[in-house]
Amino acid sequence: MIANPTIEQMSREDMSALQLKKLKKQMHWAMEKSAFYYKKFTGQGLNGQSIQSLEDLQKLPLTTSEEIDGTTVYNLLTLPLSAVLRISRIGFSKPVIKMYTNGDLAYQIEMMTRVMVAQGVHGATVVGLLGEASDSRLMDVQYALENMGVTVILLGNNQESIKDLITTCHIDVLVSDFKQVTQLVVMLQASGISADDLFLPKIICMEEGLQNPNHYYIQQRLKAKTTTLYNSPVMGCGGIIFPCSEGSGYHVQEDYFYPEILEYGTDKLITEPHKVGELVLTALAAEAMPIFRYRTGQAVMRLDDECPCGRTLMRLASPTEYAGVVWQAVQDKSGV
Repeated sequence: MIANPTIEQMSREDMSALQLKKLKKQMHWAMEKSAFYYKKFTGQGLNGQSIQSLEDLQKLPLTTSEEIDGTTVYNLLTLPLSAVLRISRIGFSKPVIKMYTNGDLAYQIEMMTRVMVAQGVHGATVVGLLGEASDSRLMDVQYALENMGVTVILLGNNQESIKDLITTCHIDVLVSDFKQVTQLVVMLQASGISADDLFLPKIICMEEGLQNPNHYYIQQRLKAKTTTLYNSPVMGCGGIIFPCSEGSGYHVQEDYFYPEILEYGTDKLITEPHKVGELVLTALAAEAMPIFRYRTGQAVMRLDDECPCGRTLMRLASPTEYAGVVWQAVQDKSGV
């Protein structure tokens, strides 16, 4: 199933045209409203007319996590607080404060709807949300599911509440992160509850990377198919990269986030497929806090062959397909 065929099966020519239209608008918005990017761009001699093609994006300087850490949320914010609808603190290793307008939340819910449909979720599915209610990503999942007419169980993070709900109500899909699910495994074991008692078919984990060492541990302990949704705390939402419904890697929601792949340790763009590099993302529709050319630190490899699921969105290989290649690339660049 495909939630939005118009976008998810769009031709490459039409997608590029849509991306350019959004990128131009985003550039004008940031130059006019963002103190951080106005200073960053004008310092490079750039202005609102600097983007006339997608290739012109490479004129823009890269944004690093150190820069984000070194500025204030208000330097990144483009609007007064009265226009902000939601504020959330996201991330584990380097948490960031993110602010959202109504428009921001609308596109995030649209993205999450696509993700849930790709994962086989429908009106007869029961989905459990495990984690803090203050997590903006989980709120997006909840709103998307409820708009789809899906039954949602709010498990929270209180262990007694979780145990009561998860053993009383059957759950088809659990949405959380690897940390919360690992804690769930420990709690269930201590309570003498086995995976067979739960019969939980699928777990979706929202993570800051495409690979987590706990992935197979959780899958084995809970006997559930476990998939990963990539999210960058700096970008402020989940589902930017989601698993292909046919198990053929991952798709990028590139009508909302423009992806680039750079060689490690350089700003050189990788244009050919099947070559591992660092993922760089540019938000194409962010209103409250637009981010341009952010170095995610995430290793990816693009695949250009047709995807069996029918989606034309950029496809990335599963990390297991290039394990070891990343380390070699880092060694080559460092001269080891």
